[in-house]
Amino acid sequence: MKKIILFISTVSFVFCFTNCKEKTYFKEVISGKNVSIAMAEFPKNNEDFVLTIPLELSLYLNNFQNILRVGIYYEKDNRLCSEIDDYLLYESKTDKVIFSLDSYEYPNYPSGIYLIERKMKISKAKAKKLIEKYNSKASVEDIKTINDTISLVSYKNFREDNPEFVRELRRIPDSITFVIQNKKEKKPIQIKARINW
Repeated sequence: MKKIILFISTVSFVFCFTNCKEKTYFKEVISGKNVSIAMAEFPKNNEDFVLTIPLELSLYLNNFQNILRVGIYYEKDNRLCSEIDDYLLYESKTDKVIFSLDSYEYPNYPSGIYLIERKMKISKAKAKKLIEKYNSKASVEDIKTINDTISLVSYKNFREDNPEFVRELRRIPDSITFVIQNKKEKKPIQIKARINW
């Protein structure tokens, strides 16, 4: 009797483990990509700069062969953001811009993506301090157009050095939502996750 109970428990554990594993479509990771400073798209008196923070996600979409479509939605400060205007998506391995995951299909989805927000404004004084700290060979005056960027340090290191900045990012919870349409299901699956920054 004990052997039967042990066998059933083992089978239940394995079944639960494989089912839980199957439900993982993506996971946030602390990015090794660099934080950068660029000019804001609509600067006021040349004082507004933007800090670009990479939000990186590991993707497990290739574990599911029935995926038909994948939509990604980013919410910041209780507002749904607009791709291109507010943020851009990149493939982690190639750093190529991705406009839609619909251009991929099983089993060729990227293993990772990262999102760069384009409107995280900081003052010129703050930009200057960060550049002096992380990239002393550069200068805030090097940023003359919206295409100019100054690379600082990996987000992993930036996060460790600036806990107050991370706390501010977390003050109003941000989220990422994947809407996944499977071939065999009428209704899409929605998976919403809080961003931990």
